[in-house]
Amino acid sequence: MWLSACSKISTEVIQNGGPVGHTIPGTLRYADISEPTSLNPLLRLEATSTDMDHFVFGFFYNLDDKEHFVPELALEVPSYQNGGISKDGLTLTYHLRKGVKWQDGAPFTAHDAVFTVHAIMNPANNLQSRAGWDEIATVEAPDDYTFVVHLKKIYAGALTTFFAPPGEYPVLPAHLLEKYPNINQVPFNTHPVGTGPFTFVKWVHGDHIEWAANPNYWRGAPKLKRIIYKIVPEDQTILTQLKTHEIDAWFRAPSALYPQLKVLPGYRIQLEPSNLFAHIDFSFKNPIFNDKRVRQAINYAIDKKKIIHDVTHDVHVPAYSDQPSFSWAYEPDVMHYDYNPDKAKQLLDDAGWKVGPDGIRIKDGQRLAFTLSTVAGGSTGIQAETFTQRMLHDVGIDASVKNYPTALFFAGYQQGGILQTGKYDMAFFSWVAGVDPSDDELVYACYGIPPKGQNSMYWCDPRMDAAQRGALSTYDIPTRKKYYSIIQKLLASESPTVFSWFARQIYVTNPNFKNFKPAPAVTSNWNSWEWEMQ
Repeated sequence: MWLSACSKISTEVIQNGGPVGHTIPGTLRYADISEPTSLNPLLRLEATSTDMDHFVFGFFYNLDDKEHFVPELALEVPSYQNGGISKDGLTLTYHLRKGVKWQDGAPFTAHDAVFTVHAIMNPANNLQSRAGWDEIATVEAPDDYTFVVHLKKIYAGALTTFFAPPGEYPVLPAHLLEKYPNINQVPFNTHPVGTGPFTFVKWVHGDHIEWAANPNYWRGAPKLKRIIYKIVPEDQTILTQLKTHEIDAWFRAPSALYPQLKVLPGYRIQLEPSNLFAHIDFSFKNPIFNDKRVRQAINYAIDKKKIIHDVTHDVHVPAYSDQPSFSWAYEPDVMHYDYNPDKAKQLLDDAGWKVGPDGIRIKDGQRLAFTLSTVAGGSTGIQAETFTQRMLHDVGIDASVKNYPTALFFAGYQQGGILQTGKYDMAFFSWVAGVDPSDDELVYACYGIPPKGQNSMYWCDPRMDAAQRGALSTYDIPTRKKYYSIIQKLLASESPTVFSWFARQIYVTNPNFKNFKPAPAVTSNWNSWEWEMQ
């Protein structure tokens, strides 16, 4: 059902010469600029944090480097053939693994899965998305190792949502959390307990997070003894720490630094295909963007290929929709916004925005001015933002820059996050497309506007809602593909977001780090129990 990413986008590995720097056998030290807002998977959705979930927690099954399912807490993926999906498509039955223990020694059972679904659906809990989970009517545990989901209607994304990495939520321990009316402010959020290969040790805010090997992990003790994640707010500082061998790896290295990284002595540099795409969202809370001609003009005004070349050094590839070219749902025949400043100027003229004496357009006494925002400290985003600012100025738009710390930019709706509350004009960031395209439902549907989902554009088009519902109403791939074609064409023609590129992820690792197998979907931490540091 799932196609291998590697068949369509090239992989490149550079093994740089020079001496391999000092490592600590059994210990992996890696870094990035983001600090989690919580260690509770239900309360945040940042990519680096969901990566960490694979150290501590367990999913029913995972996705490997070929996008194949790997059974974990569940023994197999439900299907019509094995009886896991009922004939009417409304009941899913999961048979769970026996002998799994929580890291405090308590047994893992189906009751934990039942509790976690109830926690996800509890309106008192500050979740950022319940996409797909709200299609569940009821859940039950007929015995300790059987978990049954009854759906309100057929939900095509069920298998990649319920306790699978694309659905973002692992199983949580009922014995520690079910006593609370909500989980927003509980000790677990800073001291998590899971069924995964590594146990949480400590979180020194602003500095690092540490995990230790779980000797009672159901697969057996992991090969690493310790993992340390260093929180380093500037990309250049991480580059320096690679050079001095204070860290061993950078799993989300920015393409802006690729020229320096690819000649970094003593490191392995991997360019791997991914489902991650960069985009610039419009906030429809700003009435300027209610006019489609303005959005399309901005799209035409941005030379994405030049930014890909000059900023990402051709690491990435152009994007025209939210589905990668290797997805079964990919629709190639969508409207393209290749660089055309004359077309942009004409659209702005048609929309009534006329060039003023200082070169900036004016309409009804209002200047065509707004802010561009991204994460402070991220070199790729900031450079792309600078290019964009210049290109918009060339067509008569005054775009100023207002960037934010990672924690504030990506914070949840309840915490006043910039994206989720729509407190921006145009925002540049990236999204990891799911293995199943249903992942985009609450990003683009009207009913996904926060706090119900992640439609942080606050864009609403009933045609999108109809297509999303149609795509999710059947398990038949050809029928679903037709709906996702409509969705991609609508995203292109209406231009609520500017698709910039699909990323090839840059992984920088010390050659002494073994058994790392980058995956295009969701996370490359899927097999961390096999990792070794020599």
